[in-house]
Amino acid sequence: MTPTAPRPSATICLLRDGPQGLEVLMGQRSASAKFMAKAWVFPGGRVEETDEERAAELVVGDNEADQLPWIVAALRETVEEAGIWLTDPPRSEVLGDRSVYDVLDTSSETFVVKACYFANWVTPADMPIRYDARFFACEVVEGLPPIPDGQEIDLAEWVRPGEAILRAAQHEWLVPFPTHVILEQLAKARSATAFMDLAENEAVNTVKPRIRIEDDGSLRVVLPGEPGFDELPVEGSGPEELAAAARRAQQSGNPIPEIE
Repeated sequence: MTPTAPRPSATICLLRDGPQGLEVLMGQRSASAKFMAKAWVFPGGRVEETDEERAAELVVGDNEADQLPWIVAALRETVEEAGIWLTDPPRSEVLGDRSVYDVLDTSSETFVVKACYFANWVTPADMPIRYDARFFACEVVEGLPPIPDGQEIDLAEWVRPGEAILRAAQHEWLVPFPTHVILEQLAKARSATAFMDLAENEAVNTVKPRIRIEDDGSLRVVLPGEPGFDELPVEGSGPEELAAAARRAQQSGNPIPEIE
């Protein structure tokens, strides 16, 4: 079976320095979502045709020109999901039934950001829904309380990366595998500026994990370089067999990894 083509998508880590160190904005996806329901993630979503058409005119800042469609998609999703507008000045405001582009056009505003592209994850070929997700980081001012839209995102908050990792370990939060890896990277940074400096100067590696069905029926994400990765077929077992394994794992109580 031919794998589903990955959809271009963009995710953005909004970073700020809180009283106890670096904080990042995260939101909990709706319980009714078809993909990663109830998972805690960074704002983001698919790159749409309008994003590609409007990006160059609506994003102001020191950004790479070829990344602008992904950046504007991530910023649009941040507004739609969390009500945070990275304009000049930045603000928190409910979008309502308007479109982001209509609001920007009416107010003659643009997004004003410096967004660093620092990670790229491609969903394994086994999965029926796949994304080619580019991760960006952006440093923002304090304030900017998130306003969850109640449709895509039920809850949202500024959180220290280490705290988010702890909540996931204690099974309080469901955190997708790539998001967990990004949180570990963020937790090592002394400040938002320090992470931005790192993101700006390091090369981006595309990560294409594979999935292994263990003998006990559990599913394991295997990263490039880990033991057994090269032995796994690129196209894996296929969505049907993977879904059957997921059902067996759920019935047996084994964890099922969430993969963006």
